Amino acid sequence: MDTEKRGKRLNLILTIGCLLMVGIAVATVASSNSRRNRTAQNDVSVTATPGITAELTGVVVQTDIQKEKLVLRQLDSNLETSLYYDSSSQMTNKFGESITGDQITTGEIIRAEYRRGEAMIVTAGVPQDVWEYDEVDSFTFQSEDSMMKLAGKKYQYSNNTYIASQNTDAQSGDRVIELTELSDSDRLTVRGVGYKVYSIIRTAGHGYIRLANYEDFAKGMVEVGSSIILPITDNMLLTVPEGVHRVTLCKGKAVATKSVTVQADKEVTADFSDYVSVVENVGMITFQIEPDGADLTINGTTVDYSQPVALNYGEYRINVSMNGYDTYTGTLDVEDPAKEVHIDLIEAEASVEGSATATPAAGATASPTSSASTSSQTTDSSRTVTKTVDSDHTITVTAPRGAEVYLDNVYKGLAPCKFTKVIGSQTITLSQSGYVTKSYSVDILDDDEDVTLKFADLVAESKG
Repeated sequence: MDTEKRGKRLNLILTIGCLLMVGIAVATVASSNSRRNRTAQNDVSVTATPGITAELTGVVVQTDIQKEKLVLRQLDSNLETSLYYDSSSQMTNKFGESITGDQITTGEIIRAEYRRGEAMIVTAGVPQDVWEYDEVDSFTFQSEDSMMKLAGKKYQYSNNTYIASQNTDAQSGDRVIELTELSDSDRLTVRGVGYKVYSIIRTAGHGYIRLANYEDFAKGMVEVGSSIILPITDNMLLTVPEGVHRVTLCKGKAVATKSVTVQADKEVTADFSDYVSVVENVGMITFQIEPDGADLTINGTTVDYSQPVALNYGEYRINVSMNGYDTYTGTLDVEDPAKEVHIDLIEAEASVEGSATATPAAGATASPTSSASTSSQTTDSSRTVTKTVDSDHTITVTAPRGAEVYLDNVYKGLAPCKFTKVIGSQTITLSQSGYVTKSYSVDILDDDEDVTLKFADLVAESKG
């Protein structure tokens, strides 16, 4: 009997032990599953919480100092991302020096590492493969190929290239502009990677000088500094870089000079009503050029030499060219009140003879007979623009109606107006009382066709 009871107790103990072991196993499995579930849940949530970072390389297209925010446009796309910074954000400039977020400007190309959940910048700096050109004042665009030439190299731009005009007022921000709004009078900062241009910032723009009360100098010449020389025409409006300029009118021995300050996108009047005759240091240069119809440029500006050209004493760069002939390039020293300069172009060389002395260019001959002289020199090819008159075709500007139309600073009429076609890169300027004057760079192709141009309406001047 005792043996039977002991057996039953042992079986009961074994049964309870098995049940306990099963319970422990079940609890262990459940605990393990629970841990796996919590771990999986944590893995999912971690990807959306601060602490996990991402990288972005792009052009800074907007800065907001108050909100401590930068807006980056991804390279080769228009996708923009807003990122924020604070005192913990580590930032460096193109020299690797530490900076703060408010020192980053639009147009810069940066690589930013940021925390995804809050879009907070951890580190930001300029990648090593980014190039930058500052103070660019010599550049050309080839719109048909979307190419930009500067520093003797060609680069590709696109619709994604960020183009803006720098605003000196930090609160206003830069103004996005069109490529055609850039003038060869502007200064630029250009940035890119490889052969691609990703940002163009106009750091110094252009304005306009309108001549007034200059009747005594009709058919004379106007000079702005040493960069612009033009025949004086009716209703003149000149496109010039912003800054202080010396404007000189010359006709015969008569000279008048004004100093004017030009602001970007603004028009200023140079009034010569107080003109007093000054008869000194002006030379009347008569050009005798063969063959007839050759183009003459002085300091890069095409000049009508059918009448004597009045030039202040000094040194000038001249260029004579015509299709089918070698181009002649030299310097002209004006030192006397009246001189003649003879230049003959031939198929293989250019020559200077008669009343001019010269240091011959390659393949050129010269005979010294005067203190007015020409000598060979190398020109800046990036600033030389070849233009050809197509007398069989026309350019018509249809809009904005009523605006004064200027082609390379020469008045052509009120829109709609029509004038002889000129082939090449040039500037169309539009002006109208009560509106902001506007310039556009255009490329006129040699395609044996008439050209019709239509521009956007001018913006009314601010009354404030």
